[in-house]
Amino acid sequence: MNTLEVYLPEEVVYQILSWLPPKSLLRFRCVCKSWYSLISSPNFIDIHTRNITYITSTRKLIRHCTSTSHREEVYSVFFDNRWSFDRDDDVKIDFPFTSRAKYSIMGSCNGLICLSDDAHYYKIKIVLWNPAIRRKLTLPLPNIMPNDMGYMYVLGFGFDCKANDYKIVRLSYETEDYCNKLPPLVEVYSVKTGAWRGINAPAPMCYISRSFLMQGFVNGAAHWVAYPPYCGQLHSLILSFDMCNEVFREIILPKCLAGKSPWHMGVVVIQDSLSVVEYDRSFNMLSVWVMKEYFVAESWTKRYNIDPEVGLGIMLGVLRNGEVLLITRNEELVEYDVQTRGSIDLITYGKKNSFFVDTYKESFALLFEGEKTQI
Repeated sequence: MNTLEVYLPEEVVYQILSWLPPKSLLRFRCVCKSWYSLISSPNFIDIHTRNITYITSTRKLIRHCTSTSHREEVYSVFFDNRWSFDRDDDVKIDFPFTSRAKYSIMGSCNGLICLSDDAHYYKIKIVLWNPAIRRKLTLPLPNIMPNDMGYMYVLGFGFDCKANDYKIVRLSYETEDYCNKLPPLVEVYSVKTGAWRGINAPAPMCYISRSFLMQGFVNGAAHWVAYPPYCGQLHSLILSFDMCNEVFREIILPKCLAGKSPWHMGVVVIQDSLSVVEYDRSFNMLSVWVMKEYFVAESWTKRYNIDPEVGLGIMLGVLRNGEVLLITRNEELVEYDVQTRGSIDLITYGKKNSFFVDTYKESFALLFEGEKTQI
């Protein structure tokens, strides 16, 4: 009996493999030497990284801490339109790090998570972690260190699509007479070079609000709520840092938000659009504004007014079905229906400031950098 041999050109095999999940590809490296060399090559990793940026993920990564005393950090991946914490297809991720304080998630991009052990502003341990392939990279100490006057810093994390490189930007504000000095000292860490360096562009003449420790990475830039020095009235804005060109830019907020306190606002990304959440504690309400056309101030549109009966907490994001993820004042995660004002409890415990939700994609990030995690 004749056997039918199926032949696929190498370029076709290359294209097929470049769209597959990292976990599968790691197994496929054992098929033969040529596949091992192909999948392990830097060029293939670059192509695979570019490909996943075009994939619309239907999964969410969620982190929460179960208690203050034990500081147990729980990471899970869920399907966006089927939120349930008891389903068999929900995946729990082992957290491989230990610390005296809770790790803060400074950002997430292409399945790579940026962690900072910063219970206080003076901590400087930063770790990049890829749970899909169980690799981590502990960054070297920054060049800018605190002096006797003290300082505070803010981090931004994202992906440079031109250089195929993950970057962290760090803004350090020196403190003098209990005030933060302007401009901040700015440096960037590149995963490809493995080093911190300064930037050529001018530093921003504004402060970044740390109220919610939120950054939003979208359109190739990290974003924060910021404000210039006080000159008789508040003037809140969005500060962005372009990861490719390494420049800062300011984005104008809607007039009704520009005069509001920056400490009552946070940046979120909703369906790949830059968005801002304003928390009005006096009326137990939050409003959500979405920038429909990036960097066009006139395109800001109010999308939600939310006055949850469950009590105002923190908004984490919006699901594909349009429902909102909220942390209540009782430190519960709920799925909130804006139309009916009804809510579904998703987790019954977790410290309010420990929750984090973001879109999750698996990638090969850190395959050659860093080291294997113990778990």
